[in-house]
Amino acid sequence: MATPKIVGGNTPVEDWKQHQEQENGTGIYIDVDTSAGNFTETPVYTANLCGRDSMWTTTGGNTIYTPTPKGFRIYVRWQDGRPLTVDYAVSHDWYISWMAMEA
Repeated sequence: MATPKIVGGNTPVEDWKQHQEQENGTGIYIDVDTSAGNFTETPVYTANLCGRDSMWTTTGGNTIYTPTPKGFRIYVRWQDGRPLTVDYAVSHDWYISWMAMEA
């Protein structure tokens, strides 16, 4: 039985980008680069929104979109639909902490 490969990391705080949707309002997203893991197949990912404060009033910080062997995307917005800006996320040191496992 092969030993699973487990890799983890944190995104840079300044990598957030603005995202606008008609249905869900203004939020932010971040593309998580996992290419350092040199995965041959898409691994199982887990992710969490981390930072100084206010993460608990958001939604989406652990939901993984478009996973590939080289990474994935996370979208975050306020639960109440208020606009969430990149400036807010950066000023509160928000980042994504992630782990990946390839069997």
